[in-house]
Amino acid sequence: MQSSLNLQAPGNDFLPANPVELITTYTGMSSFLLCYIQCNMNPLCRTFVSDIILPSVCHLYEGSIDTGTIVKSSSLTSRVGGLYYYPSLYDVYNQMCDPYVLSANRYLICVDNVWQCPTTTFWNGSMCLNQVYYGDSCTMNAACRQDIGLQCSSDCQKCICNSTASWNNISCVIGQTACPSSKPSDPCVAAYWPLDGNANDLTNTHNGMLVGNLSFGMGYIDHAIQCSGTSYINVSYIDFYRRSFTIEFWFYINNRTNADIGLIGECANLTDNACLQLGLRYGSRPFMGFYGDDSAGPGSIVNYQWYHIAFVYNNTASQRQIYVNGLLENIPLLNTLSPTGFLGQSGQITICKTIPWSVNSITYIDQIFVTQRAKTANEILDDATLIAYYSFDYGSILDSGPNLLQSIAVGQTMINGRVKDALLFNSTSAYFRTSSFMTFGIVNQSFSIALWIKPMNLHGILVHISNQSTGDGWCMPLLGFNSSGILIAQSSS
Repeated sequence: MQSSLNLQAPGNDFLPANPVELITTYTGMSSFLLCYIQCNMNPLCRTFVSDIILPSVCHLYEGSIDTGTIVKSSSLTSRVGGLYYYPSLYDVYNQMCDPYVLSANRYLICVDNVWQCPTTTFWNGSMCLNQVYYGDSCTMNAACRQDIGLQCSSDCQKCICNSTASWNNISCVIGQTACPSSKPSDPCVAAYWPLDGNANDLTNTHNGMLVGNLSFGMGYIDHAIQCSGTSYINVSYIDFYRRSFTIEFWFYINNRTNADIGLIGECANLTDNACLQLGLRYGSRPFMGFYGDDSAGPGSIVNYQWYHIAFVYNNTASQRQIYVNGLLENIPLLNTLSPTGFLGQSGQITICKTIPWSVNSITYIDQIFVTQRAKTANEILDDATLIAYYSFDYGSILDSGPNLLQSIAVGQTMINGRVKDALLFNSTSAYFRTSSFMTFGIVNQSFSIALWIKPMNLHGILVHISNQSTGDGWCMPLLGFNSSGILIAQSSS
């Protein structure tokens, strides 16, 4: 047996995981059998679509039938077929071959006199499989579609773009913004808890359970969990065993004491190097410990102030780092090293406590991100200082910044912009509105607003701030044109 055929019912079509998977399209091929033969003869083909009604098309795709989506077709005669290959077809892999001798093996190609997998496939140890796409699991670079710029992250073992490129839903593009999304765009994000009235994980993997008398209050973004006493959030195990990770969030403390404060942990029992503890030592010193192998910052946390904190472990460098408001804490190098890495292989994530610490003062925690790689200093600085970023590319009003703010727009039109796309507001009733800018409510807080504009006339308000969604209540124009058409910016301390 060379391959088996998975045949779908008539009236269906195939949507590949990525448009680049279309190998070729034949027209005038009025036989389903001929289309099947064309796919079977092509070493890259795994799925084909045949429609015998004129103009009688045959589409060949690289992706397996289970990697794409079967959808209803407008044609009742359109039919999808999928080929499944077997390891026995690849018995001569990595053996010598002669490129000038015709071979009956059409499932491998002869490269430098050695049988190798065809392009866009990789050797998994027993056969050639399709390379996978952005966010898919991988164990080696060869498993990812390198022809569109993907590589396998050694930290989270998923296909990602390199640090200079962004994913645009088709390929990695250098210097281009990623498609805006309502979920974290980094495929290495293992969990994201906005804590907006519940403990749901927006990656849909690690929803939390509230234990005890927990409540929610005003957060840095929308709402935050209010921690006090012995109440906490319980979350299923996340794998940090001997791997890099970053855990970052916002927190705010009322009535700080000199006691240790546990914020987030993962600990089955108090075993050296296997009990993750993130918190504040003596109520003010940012602390990251694996139990018996700990790091603490110099200490500067005070009451009644929002802080962004990031705990980073780089497994390759065997080093812990702590950032407060985007700046690296000054911890002696020897106190940051952890040669064994984190050794915990069980236990549950706890928010609002660690073993053996709980929160003994009222503390608010918001916007928790768990990323299974060591974030860079620049990334963490962005997370701590960038509130929102709206590219308006593809006409989207989604926030591409670290906080994924919710927004609405009325009366807008997508047009070509200064950088890719832009939104045109050309009526008095058209506007864009977003919220959750806690920074504007902090006394003497520095801030910057940057945007490209192409005014159609030199009057009106460009940026307006208010404490009500209607624009009423306390409000102030931050940026706009005065009666003389001069651009004016103002603020309030």
